[in-house]
Amino acid sequence: WMATRVAGATKEGAGFNIRWLGAVHGALFLGALGMLLAGLGRARAWMAMAPVVMFTDVCYAANLNSFYTDAAALCGLLSMAASAVWMAVSERGRALPAILFGGAALLFVTSKAQHAVWVMLPVAWLMAYGMRVGARRWVAWSAAGLVLVAGAATVGSTDDTYRGQAMFNVVFYRLGPRGADLASLGVRPEEMRYLGTHSFMAGSPAADREWAPGFYRRTGFARLVGWYARHPGSTLGILGETLGDAAEMRQENLSNFRVEDGQAAGARTRRFAAWSDFRGGLLRKWPWHIGVWYGLLVVFMAGCVWRGSRLAWVGLGMATLGMGEFMAAALGDCVETSRHLLMFHAATDLTVCFAVGWAIQQTLIGYRAMMRQRP
Repeated sequence: WMATRVAGATKEGAGFNIRWLGAVHGALFLGALGMLLAGLGRARAWMAMAPVVMFTDVCYAANLNSFYTDAAALCGLLSMAASAVWMAVSERGRALPAILFGGAALLFVTSKAQHAVWVMLPVAWLMAYGMRVGARRWVAWSAAGLVLVAGAATVGSTDDTYRGQAMFNVVFYRLGPRGADLASLGVRPEEMRYLGTHSFMAGSPAADREWAPGFYRRTGFARLVGWYARHPGSTLGILGETLGDAAEMRQENLSNFRVEDGQAAGARTRRFAAWSDFRGGLLRKWPWHIGVWYGLLVVFMAGCVWRGSRLAWVGLGMATLGMGEFMAAALGDCVETSRHLLMFHAATDLTVCFAVGWAIQQTLIGYRAMMRQRP
């Protein structure tokens, strides 16, 4: 809405330069950095170096110049993380970071149902902040209520056609070829001819806005979750395959050049890709390092929480979100999985930022202690 108004593209048939949308997303990125710096203060501003390096990677920046709703979710996620840090370090219980966090959470949960299902994470943080700040708790709790309603509305208003298409993909394109009993998932005998197809192939019935909702109501994610629970080996195999898909952090359908630049169709720049190249290479060589990372991270963050660290709660929330986004993308659909993993990568990189900040801070503390002991 903002981009079309600024560009003057408010009438049907008007030309729209998508770079205006990229500018809006870029402004939100800068706003997230400003919130982070405000929370850290001058003494700890160096902690912002890690997120600046990671999130200026073309893996994330290229999404800003697109119509994908994940671009808005990415802006919301980074703003949530930055304002949550501000809330965690604030001793006076200011209302401004809570308001900014509420706005960021609204952007995140209303961007897409895939992200709205995690609405209780920001709601819980706002409720906890309200209990801590005392007189201004009404601000945090009002924001929590608004975010909760918005998230529930986003999930509840999702078109069953969209759900039916995702279910179609999983049932016929993933589970059927593996020999799964599709009848137990609600599939009719005459529908077995769709085995090996997905929603976006020519002739797929999932494009029918009458057939797809009915298919979803007969099958549904509840039955799918039951199937995964009864087949842990197959589920683990699917998660492993998804980790392989995660190695392609950069989307293949997001080119970085104009036609007049003379590059091949779909060409992607190698500039500002060092971080995604490193992460993608590590995922290709040892994909299960992600499981090790998250396991160690949860244990460490839980220990910090036990010692009373409010920042550890933020890191633990990001870890929970990252794991949830991965599970949803891996098990809830099977087409364009790498694109659906964008929030998983972003949440994972945020946990890395927390780890880097903690490690450098502990190193500085140790160095200062050593200098004080010198004669």
